[in-house]
Amino acid sequence: MNLIGNKVILRGIEIEDADLLLELINDPETEYLLGGWSFPVSSIKQKEWIQKLDNGTSTLRCIIQDKDSGESVGTIILNKIDYKNGNAAIHIKIANGDYRGRGYGTDAVTTVIRYAFEELRLHCVYAQINSDNIGSQKLFSKCGFAEEAELKDRIYKKGNYLSVKLYSIFNEQI
Repeated sequence: MNLIGNKVILRGIEIEDADLLLELINDPETEYLLGGWSFPVSSIKQKEWIQKLDNGTSTLRCIIQDKDSGESVGTIILNKIDYKNGNAAIHIKIANGDYRGRGYGTDAVTTVIRYAFEELRLHCVYAQINSDNIGSQKLFSKCGFAEEAELKDRIYKKGNYLSVKLYSIFNEQI
């Protein structure tokens, strides 16, 4: 089942998405804005990863696709889905260039949140955002998330420690 927003379709990852995923994981600017880290990834390894994807119930991985053009513009993930306690983490990556700042992120986050609360019956969705990632902080605030905490010096990037801001939204807020 695809998730349909106003501007985007959120669909499963296909082998044809390997180039977009490779671009996202190997882009130094995108990597700097995110909490994790990675080694350079080859096209062979990216395709192997896609082929091994598991459709379990603790992670929802979607490609963000423009509803009108069909063009793939990024990824959105709901993971660490905890059905007992009713919470999950959310992550989003929009391809660098013409796609950022055009409403794809807002619509994708809103669409996933609606699904998480209305279909998965979750109570809270949270995002951990690098303190230098002002764009993501604005995005999640715009989508109704509130900053709850700041964890000092949790990420090491370019020779410096950065803090992580925790943003959350609860189902009674939508």
